Order: sequence, then C-alpha cells, then structure tokens
Amino acid sequence: MKKMLPNLFTLGNLLSGFAAILLISQEQFEISVLLIVVGLVCDFLDGYCARILHATSEFGKELDSLADLITFGVAPAIFAYVVSLHEIHVVGTVCCLFYVCCSALRLARFNVRQSHMTVFVGMPTPVAAVLSILLTIYVYPLVAMVGIVLIGILMVSPFYFPSLKKVKSEAMEDC
Repeated sequence: MKKMLPNLFTLGNLLSGFAAILLISQEQFEISVLLIVVGLVCDFLDGYCARILHATSEFGKELDSLADLITFGVAPAIFAYVVSLHEIHVVGTVCCLFYVCCSALRLARFNVRQSHMTVFVGMPTPVAAVLSILLTIYVYPLVAMVGIVLIGILMVSPFYFPSLKKVKSEAMEDC
C-alpha cells in the first residue's frame, strides 16, 4: 500500500506531461507550461515519498523514467517546435528529435548506472526541460535551436550535476 503513493505521484507526472502535449497542439501554451511545472512537482514528490516511506522499487524507478521521458523529453520538444523551431523547418525538427533521443538516453543511463548516486552524471531531464522552454520563449529560433542541441548534449555528457537526494536524506535524518 505504501508503494502506491509514490507511483500515484509518478502517474500524475505522466498525465501532466501528456495533457501538456495535448494543450500545446491546441496552442494553449501557458497552461501547457503550467502542466509541465505540475509534472516537476509530482516528480519531486514521487522520489521524496518513496525515500521517506522506504518504498523505493525497480518498478517505481522504471515508471518514473517513462513519465519523465514524456513530461521532460517529449513535451518540451513539442513545445519548442510548435512555439519557435517550426520556423526553421527540417533543422528545427531534427533538433527536437535530437533532444528527445538525448532525454531517453539520459534516463536509461540513469536507471542502469546512476540511480544510487548522490550526484547526476549529465544534466537531469527536469532541468533540461525548464531551460529548453525558457530558451524557446525568450530567444530567436536559431538561438533556441543551438541552445536545445547544447542542452541535449549536456544531458548525455559526463559532467556532474548536483542532486537533492543527499540533501533530502540528511534533512530526514535530522528530524
């Protein structure tokens, strides 16, 4: 029963991402961004609940990555394309496809090699999603294109990024 709560948050993340995609297709961009933010909150809460309830599982880890791919990989790529990158046609499409592939590779690598680590190797997909949306909204399509490709590269890079897992674990021990 206690394993259900984290998975419910994970499904909330997944559904938020899917709803964001539907709203992007209807050009309701502000609400779609809000839904991606809701996905971020659900993604934080699923991991937090799983750790605090001692309800982590391989199933939950895999489900989380599937949800993250939709909310932080596919939805931001579609957002970028519809809002901006469609103006540069085929190149914009290729950039979005590249971003989605990098998201999938990053999430798969995390599940296989890094889920136990207290740092991230490669930019986490939620951070990448936020940056790609901000780039899409605030800069010209060619600059957004370059930025989205760089974000994709950073997701699969060997660079270390901080994780809140250690901070959360230390805070829980202090309670």
